[in-house]
Amino acid sequence: MKKPRILVVDDSIAIVNSLCTILQMSGYEVDSAFNGSDALRKIHSNDYDLAICDIEMPGVSGLDFLERVRRDYDRELDVILMTGFLDHDYFIEAIRLGASDFIRKPIDTKQIIRSIQSLADRRKNRFDHSEFYGHLDEAEFNFYFNPKHFSKFAISKVFNSFLRQNFRINPMVINGLLICVDEMVYNAYIHGTLELSINERLMEHSALQELINQRLQLPEIAHKRMRLAFSINHPLQTITISVEDDGKGFDYQEWLNKVGKEPQLNLDEHGRGISMLYHLADTLEFSKGGRCVTISKKIYPAQ
Repeated sequence: MKKPRILVVDDSIAIVNSLCTILQMSGYEVDSAFNGSDALRKIHSNDYDLAICDIEMPGVSGLDFLERVRRDYDRELDVILMTGFLDHDYFIEAIRLGASDFIRKPIDTKQIIRSIQSLADRRKNRFDHSEFYGHLDEAEFNFYFNPKHFSKFAISKVFNSFLRQNFRINPMVINGLLICVDEMVYNAYIHGTLELSINERLMEHSALQELINQRLQLPEIAHKRMRLAFSINHPLQTITISVEDDGKGFDYQEWLNKVGKEPQLNLDEHGRGISMLYHLADTLEFSKGGRCVTISKKIYPAQ
């Protein structure tokens, strides 16, 4: 297993340069950031295995950084926190947020190398199944949803975690796919399953939720299902996602013609879902009278 790619984060240039030199001499690929905001931007567009981050930084602190990583990226990124002191409250909060380890300043070189190696060993055990998926020519998965339980979980977060834990996909591609999945599943729920009209969708939140609960009690609504399927084709370097509902479908060709003429993404409330899919995916197709929508995207975007 290759050595982990590491991001070092500290507002002290001297500490960052010193730590980067030590890690590079130990054979690690290292990147650096001098504040929490810059570190979050780099994580958004790069794939790191480990972040070593100071807790006491102005602006976005180490704890803020850790919380944002776990909340917004939901990835299995190991985070080692560095600190000159570690009181009880810091320790409890860091554990709650999912810190992987703690290193006291001044930094003991042998200790941090041991910590990195220990986390790398744990990571290898954790990701053995991703190696299995990574050596398949193609992997296919199918999920079926009962609409009564749809609001109990965030599908895109589950999907995000599943992709990041099991596949090596460009993080920017994953971010785009998650937006698409949210739109596809939400439209299947609102349009195909609940058959809500435009005026009903514009109702005040509590009134809309009451209407949805009433619809879900109807036998003709309750028996419906939504299906999410995705496949990854490694030879073609492509991921394909489909969402199908048991609704009546719609005139999708009219909408495809409309968005095809739009020079940029249309974020108007009505029709924004198809516009987002059209512009974020490499391909967009409808089938089964509009009840099934399928997108595909290259795992690694063209440079």
